Amino acid sequence: MVFGLDIGTRTIVGILASYDEINEKIVVHHSHEVEHENRAMIDGQIHDVARVAKGVEKVKKALEEKSGKKLNEVAIAIAGRFLISSTGACSLNVSEYGYLNKELINKMEVEAVKTAAEKLQYPQNMYCVGYSVLYYSLDNQWIKHLEGQKGNLVKVKVLAAFLPSSVVEAMLSVLDRVNLKPIHITLEPIAATSLVVPEDLRNLNIAMIDIGAGTSDIAISDKGIITAYGMVPKAGDEISDAISESLLVDFKTAEYIKKQLSVKEIISYYDILDNLQTISKEEIIRLITPVIEDISEKIAKEIINLNGKPPIAVMIVGGGGKVPLLTTKLAEKLGIPSNRVSLKTLKNVDNIFFENEKLEDSEYITPLGIVNVALKRQGSVFTEVKVNNQKVDMLMIGKDITILQVLLQAGYSLDRLVSTPSLAIAFELNGKLQIKRGNFGKKARIFKNGEPADLHSAVNPGDVIEIEEPQEAEPIILRVKEVVRPIEFYLNGVPKSVYPIIIKNGVKVENLEELIHDGDEIQTQSPTLEQVFRDYNEVFYFTINNLPYEIVVGTAITKNDEILDNSYRIQEGDLLKTQIMELPKIKDFLDIETEKMKVYLNDEEVLLEREEIIVTCNGNLVDVNQEIKNGSNYTVRKVRKDAKLIDVLSRFSFNLEEIKSYEIYIDDQRVESFLQQITPGVNVRLIIND
Repeated sequence: MVFGLDIGTRTIVGILASYDEINEKIVVHHSHEVEHENRAMIDGQIHDVARVAKGVEKVKKALEEKSGKKLNEVAIAIAGRFLISSTGACSLNVSEYGYLNKELINKMEVEAVKTAAEKLQYPQNMYCVGYSVLYYSLDNQWIKHLEGQKGNLVKVKVLAAFLPSSVVEAMLSVLDRVNLKPIHITLEPIAATSLVVPEDLRNLNIAMIDIGAGTSDIAISDKGIITAYGMVPKAGDEISDAISESLLVDFKTAEYIKKQLSVKEIISYYDILDNLQTISKEEIIRLITPVIEDISEKIAKEIINLNGKPPIAVMIVGGGGKVPLLTTKLAEKLGIPSNRVSLKTLKNVDNIFFENEKLEDSEYITPLGIVNVALKRQGSVFTEVKVNNQKVDMLMIGKDITILQVLLQAGYSLDRLVSTPSLAIAFELNGKLQIKRGNFGKKARIFKNGEPADLHSAVNPGDVIEIEEPQEAEPIILRVKEVVRPIEFYLNGVPKSVYPIIIKNGVKVENLEELIHDGDEIQTQSPTLEQVFRDYNEVFYFTINNLPYEIVVGTAITKNDEILDNSYRIQEGDLLKTQIMELPKIKDFLDIETEKMKVYLNDEEVLLEREEIIVTCNGNLVDVNQEIKNGSNYTVRKVRKDAKLIDVLSRFSFNLEEIKSYEIYIDDQRVESFLQQITPGVNVRLIIND
């Protein structure tokens, strides 16, 4: 069953119908009609989307109540305002296809429409709103229908009708507001022609005119095909405007008076000043005759422009065509007999069966034509694309279609294409809010006709799209070491780093691998010298007579040559140096006994060294009072030495410069030289004279 919707300038007509293939009849189940509030549409173009949508909603709800079915899809037709037509063709080698089916034929037709679109030279973006097949050929021979045929080379040529995108988008906006998805879009004259000028009549040169309220849409048939489409932006509203102006009534009253012309001779009405007025049918016709003349002349000119000559017959449909004199004046302007111009109704259309309310007037031909072409999928600018074996109808002409648009049309939400990120972790670091965003999962892999594609890949008629499921995002694992970085500094020119003291939720962190959870509070504090260098001392290595020594030497930390207190907190970029506090001397490590000699000085015992300790480092003599040097190799040995008088006297405290004269005796023998050698046990006497 198809829901067909004719959104006209004055009225909205909805029809629910299906196709009886056995009896080849359209079965109309239900219909409903409403008028627009105010003039929401002008000359076939939507000017007030909200008001038009309100009217469509009324029709939709009424048909849902009548049928008991929820309506989500709709077939529509658009008036030919700003209509432009173009021809296009498509050729295809079908030698490997076997018998041709509807799907392949439709694909070729749409490709032909695309070539027609490429020919357009128009500043606006144009949408194709319908097309007619001009001819099919199989192996270079004309053929009426391709389905079921088999051959090598197939050609299709079409006549496509285009409207500005703004016209089409306004219509789609109306449908979107009432949650209706278009499954078939066509041009109003294509829809009407499908009923009143079927294929068997198209051998005749016939002009079909759909005269509505805002536009007069034209289709020309000849030699078995529809050869041209056209439009005149004048129709029934111009007549209503003339009545409104002449009789001083509002537009709604003027519409009422116009409709009464076909049923009454005398018409009563109230003007805008609330005066009751009466007027005869003849008088009204006299008032509107100039307008009818103008409309007829412009339609006739457009027909001759499209056809190149007057047609042999004219069929008029639509409510605007019911105005008296219109058929007569049009015949006159075309120069054909008046009996060759006729107002068509549904009374003589025998392939329609009405289950309930019957529709007969000419204004119902276009809405029934809409369901007719939709049921038969004639001239549809929608083409089929498959998504995971689901059929999706897409409006393919007028703009490039991407896989993303197809998926949205198929009801895919973005979360089915891209996995939801894992939950973020929010925490505080030193009082500042930090957010670790969730991980992204792997987006769904997309294939078009078996080849990798993406959301922006272009789609052609008949394409097969496959979408895999996206992979879920892994949850976040956030560790302390990932959010707290170490403090970088230098020690003796060498880069160093140390982590600050870390407190998480009031508890000191001992392991940097500890996890952070949502809502955690973390504080950091620079460590002190004592905390970092409490075990830091320099170790000195040296040898004495090849015996290795290892000693630990106390150090201090300096910054800018100032010794730092142990409570100093290390800062980023600090330039620190170590300074040794005190080094031991060589003699501190010498525990060597030397031979001594006993002598006497002024009868007092004195012990003199008979052996001398010699210390060398790398062959150089060094003082035993020198500080130990790291890495040095010391050699220590004892050397026999002779004792001299000076060695004894050095134990006596006196200043020779203050002594005027003195005498020195060794064992009662006077000596003059301080370098006099002495032997063990001698007695040295020093006599100082006043």
